[in-house]
Amino acid sequence: MTLFCRTLALLTGLALSLHGHAQSVMTRNEASLSRFAPLPVVGEGALPAAGRNHWALTADLTNEFYTDTVGTETVLLDGETLNTTLRWRRGIGDGWAVGADLSLLNSGGGLLDNWIENWHEWFGLPNGQREQFEQDRYRFALTQNGDTRFARDRGVTEPGDVRLRLSRSLGAARQVHAQLSVPTGRADALTGGSWGGALWLEESWRFGDGRWGGFVSGGGTLQETRGMLADLQRPVTGFASGGLDWNLWRDLSLLGQLYAHTALYEDVASDIGDPGLQLALAARWRFSPEWSADLAFQEDLIVNASPDFSLHLGIRFHPGG
Repeated sequence: MTLFCRTLALLTGLALSLHGHAQSVMTRNEASLSRFAPLPVVGEGALPAAGRNHWALTADLTNEFYTDTVGTETVLLDGETLNTTLRWRRGIGDGWAVGADLSLLNSGGGLLDNWIENWHEWFGLPNGQREQFEQDRYRFALTQNGDTRFARDRGVTEPGDVRLRLSRSLGAARQVHAQLSVPTGRADALTGGSWGGALWLEESWRFGDGRWGGFVSGGGTLQETRGMLADLQRPVTGFASGGLDWNLWRDLSLLGQLYAHTALYEDVASDIGDPGLQLALAARWRFSPEWSADLAFQEDLIVNASPDFSLHLGIRFHPGG
């Protein structure tokens, strides 16, 4: 059984209880080399009622570092990106909703390298050769058989791809979603730049007198391959996600979430050709019936296929259903 199938079975097994709605941490794989694929944010909870708008603003600060030489292939991924995204959803009646995600990407050398190296040192964790390279620099490169397939040494501040969404409620806690990715980003700047679509099904639950919640989601993407690495990019991706939340005290909850996807690249010897699996851990504060805020961090469970570390801040405004 493949990693993707095993993960989907595990996530489905987490949610055997009462119907209701849970909300995920609004995270996905934020790797620079993943942006050509329209991997969606999933598990956002109940759709807005007809005529109502749901809003969210998220910021994901992602630090990447991976270097390796495997045979005749050498890869270096070293940089940091802040992805700020405005998310809008609107109920249009009869269980339907539409939405859009607009993102702005700021990439460069960043500021987290020293902190991450110290963290690894404090806890005796491997540093992945970080100490051998200059801190807070930006460099992405891939060579194969002596040919430079891709190289970039400066970041950008530019829009990413626009994501358009159509959703349909299939019952009390089940929904189907479709997403269209519009190439407003640029492939050569690692901000997107590909047409793509995603389709997925998700279901959520509340249980334990409402103090516990969970969701599972699974689907696939179809994307255009673009840029200097187009012949290495896979045009089809499968993904699954699931999570649990626990109301710890009053308006404070703790959350855990897994997000898995099949490999995004082929014909590569390094770990960038592996499937991705990310773990997000978060705290959520509901400071009113309509407003909530998430603070989370995300780690790669399959090392080097996803970024080392991502820090996530999300604010939701969901008025009146």
